[in-house]
Order: sequence, then C-alpha cells, then structure tokens
Amino acid sequence: MEITENVLQSGQRLWYARPDTSEPRPLMVMLHERYGPVEQSWNVVRRMASYSYVACLSDLFHRYEGDRGPIERSEARYDPTDEQTVTDIDESIAFMRGLDFVDGSRIGLVGFCQSGRTPLVYSAAGRDVQALGVFHGGIYPRDYEPIYEGQEPIADVLPRVSAPILAGFAEHDQLVPMENVKRFRGELESLGKRASIRVFSGIGHGWFNVTRPKDYDEAASNESWDLLAAFAADAFAGTLGDAPQVEFNADASIPFDFSV
Repeated sequence: MEITENVLQSGQRLWYARPDTSEPRPLMVMLHERYGPVEQSWNVVRRMASYSYVACLSDLFHRYEGDRGPIERSEARYDPTDEQTVTDIDESIAFMRGLDFVDGSRIGLVGFCQSGRTPLVYSAAGRDVQALGVFHGGIYPRDYEPIYEGQEPIADVLPRVSAPILAGFAEHDQLVPMENVKRFRGELESLGKRASIRVFSGIGHGWFNVTRPKDYDEAASNESWDLLAAFAADAFAGTLGDAPQVEFNADASIPFDFSV
C-alpha cells in the first residue's frame, strides 16, 4: 500500500495511507514509538489503512535538532511536552481534514509505547475525537509520576478524557507493572469512563513491533489489530453506548487478582 509524505507548515513531516475507495473514510492518527518515524511506523500506517481507514503518522520529534540515529537505536530519547504534542496533532488533523477522502467528523488516535499516553492527553485537551487506542504504554510509572518537563500526571489527565478507550497490556511488560493496569482500570471505573482493556499472558513489551523479533508476538498482534479495528468501527458508528462501562479481559493464566 502506497504511503504519501507531506511537509506541513511547521516543518513537521506527515505520512498517510488510504484504502482504495473514493468514499470519505474515518481518520486514524497513528503515533510513533520512542524511536520516532522508522520502518515499524510505516507497517502501522499500512496495517491500519488495510481496515478501510485513512491512517496518518506525524513526526512528533520534528523539533529535535540532534542526530536521530541514537534515538532510532534506543540509545537516546526525546520527550516533547504535552502542549507541543497537542499542537502538532492539531496541525496534522487540520491538514488531513482538508483532503477529500477523509471523513473529518470521525477521528481516532492510537499510541504505542512512549506515545501511549498521547491519545489520553489529546482528548483531555478538549479535542473532538471519537476513539482512543493505548497499547503497551500510557501508564508507565513515569506517566503517573512524570519525570519529563511539561508532562501532566496521567491520573490528572483521565478525568478530562471524553472519548472511549481501548487499551492493551502484556503480563510480562517490564515497563508497565500489572499494579498499574489494576490502578488504571479502577480509575476508569470510578470516573465512569467507557473503556475496554485487554491483558495478554506470556508476552512482554512491544508485541506489536514486527521489526523487533524478540518482542513481537504474532497472535497477540493480530488480535490487537482486530480489536482496534472493531472498536474504532463501533466508536464511529456510535454503537458503544453512552452508559459508563469498563470491559476487562485478562487471560486466565495471569497470576494476578484483577477481581477488585
């Protein structure tokens, strides 16, 4: 599937893929991991577009002026502020809404790893989006107690989130403790949010990333993609319902008490 690159007014690069149809399709904003835009980013954009959505991805590290090599190799990191990230996504969505094959009234955001918190932050900023995806990120210890300048604690973000959430986590994720999954679930329930949480057993962090064979898990990845596509479809169609509800599905083999 072809990927088209654009450079926005700010200098931010943006890429998108689209299904083979003339009908305007909902927009899924896919957010890159801590490596910035790399091969896996294009995999994610193509895969989302294969479900008949327009999928785009922006370079949220475009302000970084150093060598990208260490970032792409996980030897260094760059952490924009929440305000910068919201500004960049605003610009990206405004550009995509100007394309005649995008249904600008139906928009979802999906974050992975470092960007897992970003869909929550964006919705909490009062932006009109209808579906949020969070995978193997968003509730790191540093998300609850931020260590990077300009990032709000996720517990303070959640009360302002207005869109339904699909979240996926892994039993052996060394960066997302199961205690945080339990906390996240409890907070969503107490706040009366609409969410669906899936916890996979036997796998670790980054199971989506096909370019990292030691982390990738085909079965969990395929299930996650199907869950995401179906969740977005229901969210855009308005069939998730308005009643507060947190659906929770953890593999029975996980030795953790999720009952309370």
